[in-house]
Amino acid sequence: MNNKPIMILALSSVLTVNVFATNLLPTQYTLTTELAESIAKAAVTECHKSKANVSVSVVNDQGRLIYFYRGNSTGSNTIHTSYRKAYTSATLKAPTSALSEIVETKGYSQLGKMEDDILLLTGGLPIFYKGQLVGAVGLSGSPNPKLEEACGIIGLKVLEQS
Repeated sequence: MNNKPIMILALSSVLTVNVFATNLLPTQYTLTTELAESIAKAAVTECHKSKANVSVSVVNDQGRLIYFYRGNSTGSNTIHTSYRKAYTSATLKAPTSALSEIVETKGYSQLGKMEDDILLLTGGLPIFYKGQLVGAVGLSGSPNPKLEEACGIIGLKVLEQS
């Protein structure tokens, strides 16, 4: 018995499903390690201009660590703090500076108690590409959290150059 026609029919139905599925599934952008490293280094360079040593964590859209840089003379607390700021910003899709203010709003007082890695301190910024969250950056170690956020913003400009 010749099975060729049956195999061709089966193969064509699989290919047809793939064509239709391609139109249904959204494009998912991924933050690469190389780009995460560039973002972190640009942020560190900017903070060094103000004589601030910082640690920087860059996470993916799910809050998983992609890249970490520990600055010279930074405290050991900056390791986890920078990660938690990035994690918070990625999972809640907002700058931690905005989130730290919203906690004072009626109905949002429990926001900071959602889970252990949520940290509502200024210094975490989400990373969006073409309107899609791809990750976040978190900085820690500067005596001024607003400086950390400003350095993070400079770091994110690397994405515009890519």
